[in-house]
Amino acid sequence: MTMGPQQTSTPLVTSVIVALVGGFVFSQSALAQNAESSGVIEEILVTAEKRTSTVQDTSIAITAFDSTALNDRGIDELEDLQFAAPNLVISPNSQSPVTYAYIRGIGSDQLVAGFDPGVAYHVDGIYVGQPSAMPGDMWDMARVEILRGPQGTLYGRNTTGGSINVVTNDPVEGFETFGDVTIGNYDRRRFRGVVNAGNEQVAGRLSYIRDFDDGYLENRAGKDGDQTNNHSVRGKVKFALGDNAQLKLTAQRFENKGRNSQKRREAFTGIPVYDGALPNPSDPRKVAKDYPEELELENTYLGADFRIDFDGFSLVSITGYIENEWLQNSDIDMSNLPIQYQNWEMETDQLTQELQLVSNGDGPWQWIVGVFYFEEDLETNYLFEDTSPFGFLFRNGGELETESQAVFGQISYDFSQSGAPLRLVGGLRWTEDEKTIDEFQQIPLFGVDFAGRMDDSWDEVSGKLGLDWFVNDDTLAYANISRGYKGGGYSIGQFDVYDPETVDSIEVGLKTQFLDNRAQVNVAVFYNDYQDLQVNFLEFTLFTTDNAAEATIRGLEIESTFIPVDGLTLGANLTVLDAEFDDYQFTPAIDLEGDTLNRAPKNTVSLFGRYEWNIGDAGRLIARADYYWQDEVYYRVQNIDRHREESFYTADVRFQWISADDTWQVDLFGKNVTDEDNQRGLTVSDGLSTGNNSFETFYPPRTYGLTVAWRPNFN
Repeated sequence: MTMGPQQTSTPLVTSVIVALVGGFVFSQSALAQNAESSGVIEEILVTAEKRTSTVQDTSIAITAFDSTALNDRGIDELEDLQFAAPNLVISPNSQSPVTYAYIRGIGSDQLVAGFDPGVAYHVDGIYVGQPSAMPGDMWDMARVEILRGPQGTLYGRNTTGGSINVVTNDPVEGFETFGDVTIGNYDRRRFRGVVNAGNEQVAGRLSYIRDFDDGYLENRAGKDGDQTNNHSVRGKVKFALGDNAQLKLTAQRFENKGRNSQKRREAFTGIPVYDGALPNPSDPRKVAKDYPEELELENTYLGADFRIDFDGFSLVSITGYIENEWLQNSDIDMSNLPIQYQNWEMETDQLTQELQLVSNGDGPWQWIVGVFYFEEDLETNYLFEDTSPFGFLFRNGGELETESQAVFGQISYDFSQSGAPLRLVGGLRWTEDEKTIDEFQQIPLFGVDFAGRMDDSWDEVSGKLGLDWFVNDDTLAYANISRGYKGGGYSIGQFDVYDPETVDSIEVGLKTQFLDNRAQVNVAVFYNDYQDLQVNFLEFTLFTTDNAAEATIRGLEIESTFIPVDGLTLGANLTVLDAEFDDYQFTPAIDLEGDTLNRAPKNTVSLFGRYEWNIGDAGRLIARADYYWQDEVYYRVQNIDRHREESFYTADVRFQWISADDTWQVDLFGKNVTDEDNQRGLTVSDGLSTGNNSFETFYPPRTYGLTVAWRPNFN
């Protein structure tokens, strides 16, 4: 496997900090000479605290990308965010359409249905309960916000790691249409379009995307894998109801028939059931699998957002309904012989309702109070069969009903009108979760035929206390103490029960702009103390969730952007993360105290450089390069070499031409231009007839292509 820098983490961190400090000092000198220039760092508006603010005025660790930034960076899908936001790890599960999201070392490796994520996902304010219900495309987005750290007050359950908030574009007045076409290697073809029309009373918007390729994983015995094949259509209508009220209705349909795939690391030699099989290719981009691997996912999303403004406050109602169903077939022996396969299907229906009262005045007091309701009905069936003489059939599944309700409030007081540049923030949230499960498990060969029903409920109070110091007009320092909560539950078909997870967090941050907004540096330092941390692992056919006794996560995040000369923008992000179990007796013989948590690299570095040339009537040219380096990670709870992935790096380049009237745009892009074989996931399955199995997945190889975009001006 091709690796990135091989230095130890300490020299790496030292060198990067020295470079950042040196660059910071140089930039002050260089930038001072260009203070009269027009180039400035644009502020991005966000609603991370459920009211409109800027990133720099929001006293939490947040990274946000508006539509311009998404286009400029080439962020086309959810997974691309990992390489642009600090302490974020995103990768899909190869055996299901589940997307793993980890922030600051907290997330979930969901190998069975029913387990809740540790990082929440919201679309237009609607909580998405199942990770498989997260459409990955980033088309026609107003912005994406990544909130790091527990968000237990305003977002509630299952945000112990943080939250990813996606906000789609609203309809606007007037008529507009635009779209683009992309072609690339691996026969990549993508078509995207938007049509918008409206007036002051009503406006509508329709967005569409169709994306497919031939796949990155060459299969010598069947269809190629790691294939993209999806399409999505979203309709949105906005009504003006008088002078002080509006209603937005959204409907989206997403279908995915791509083939996520995985590769067995170990050779077939010496294992009787593989006698006569084609050799397991050593190339990580090649396999020889006979069982047809297919995915069929259908997702329907409905949303209603109503807002009415009164004198001093606004009433907001956000309603969401999501239907999500999928079926995936996988070759488990990963050979050209018919030995092992699995079929897994799941269907979920969820309803959410949130009501908010939000202050809208300009006074020192700002507040929000609200209630939240969530219900979900999840059904799943799983089948594994080993047809070898040493094999067996395994089947499990069932139904899980979840109901959650919460009451929350947050209030702040700004002392600046009294002469003190301080703001005090406090919030509380009470949450109650109830779950009922009917499940079964069958292994006919061993006489196993279990069925049962369980129910339980949990409640928790979470909250936040913060102090903000406005050092000057361009600098905010803040300190927060908060508590997060993740509900308890069941793993369907496993007959286990696990307790809630809680975290107490301390975060201190600094957000600053200087040199006439041509430099920006944001820093966050955090300490998270987890109790009853939920940990997942697979043994034989049993997927188990443990409540590890204690874990501590501490770290540092630095985000910086500089404009040293007109046209040139430079950026550097650095993270330092120490995520360890404090007390976890994995088995009577195995103590994991001091081991590193899953998907928690100790260090990451991301760099970018962008230069823009104005070529007059011919338009503009933009060149951009991005680099990302990640330290080694462990994919399972035991820190052994088999579970470890060494450090890796990836680099992207992009060249853009934009016409003078902004009607045309042409992008020539390359991702992972050095063609690294970077691992993004690992599943371990031992004790079967195929021996010890390490199933690996990889980020895409080098991809390149051309995008032509058209956006006419009808005004």
